[in-house]
Amino acid sequence: MQSMWSKPIIVLFIALLTGCASQSSNPYDDRSAAESSAKAHTELGAAYYDQSKYEIALHEFNVAIKNDPEYALAYNGLGLVHAALGENVKAEKAFQRALQLQPQSSESHNNYGNFLCNLGHYDASIHHFLEAVKNPLYGTPNLAYTNAGICSARNKNLKNAEIYFTKALQIQPLTHSAAYHLANLQFNRGDAKSAKTTLQNTLIAAPSPEVLWLGIKIERVLGDKDNEASYAIQLRKQYPNAAETQLLLNSQY
Repeated sequence: MQSMWSKPIIVLFIALLTGCASQSSNPYDDRSAAESSAKAHTELGAAYYDQSKYEIALHEFNVAIKNDPEYALAYNGLGLVHAALGENVKAEKAFQRALQLQPQSSESHNNYGNFLCNLGHYDASIHHFLEAVKNPLYGTPNLAYTNAGICSARNKNLKNAEIYFTKALQIQPLTHSAAYHLANLQFNRGDAKSAKTTLQNTLIAAPSPEVLWLGIKIERVLGDKDNEASYAIQLRKQYPNAAETQLLLNSQY
């Protein structure tokens, strides 16, 4: 079964690059050949990173940096790859360089925060998530708030975790990761009714095994046998090999 507090969310790099390109009124004006080449190689690196082809992604990001040593997005991508490979010193250096070149980059703050959270540096990670949401042009502040909630919970600061998950859902009610984690908090403190309300949209939208399992436990406490049975059928049918399904079959509520 997955840990209650899952990994923070890494911003998809392709979306990031598209968003950055669109901020210019005319992205082809005043762009040097070096920057254009760096952008192209960074986009390739992002695509390979998304496919977990880290060796090729690493090559593309390094080519981008060679072509334009001040192209911040390439360092951000380099940090993601080194982090995925467990090369923490190189990853931290790359993320710091990305933020040195582009201090207001919400994506770099979010991804560096994710890296720090996975290392257990919770206070520092939350600082970067909150820096990410300061930028009014950031397209997905709900994800940074969700990450801040996950890392606060890992740090056993459940009060702040609930605040951050709630903010994420206020911004985007369909932030399913935030809904799951908030519902988990509510359920564990004995508020099954609130947990059911919080989890409702997520249960409708192709729920994961951990979401279905939480839904089953909530309905069991509330005494709704029909909903409990419905979620149990979904869990067994859609995820027969999931750890949560084994918990269900063994009645390990």
